[in-house]
Amino acid sequence: MAARKVTAADILLEAHGLITGPRQAEYSHPHDDYTKVIHIFEAMTGHRLGVEDAILFMVAVKLARLRTARERGLWKHDTLVDAIGYLGCLNMAHHPLD
Repeated sequence: MAARKVTAADILLEAHGLITGPRQAEYSHPHDDYTKVIHIFEAMTGHRLGVEDAILFMVAVKLARLRTARERGLWKHDTLVDAIGYLGCLNMAHHPLD
């Protein structure tokens, strides 16, 4: 039996589940989580990032991985979901009280 085609809505719902479900409870709200990330990054490098910058950096990582996969003729579902999830986290960090 052929696998069901994954729709854009499926991917969006999967990313939504990742950033609002158990993972958020485990790591905390993206604003709080990435505040810790920027403090660690600054201690390691001496460079200061904003919370939104740190999340955009992660989006860039995922987009680079997607590009590499595409250059190799591959499709990386998990990386696509992660990139979308980070964009959702970006919105959550921009509106931390929502």
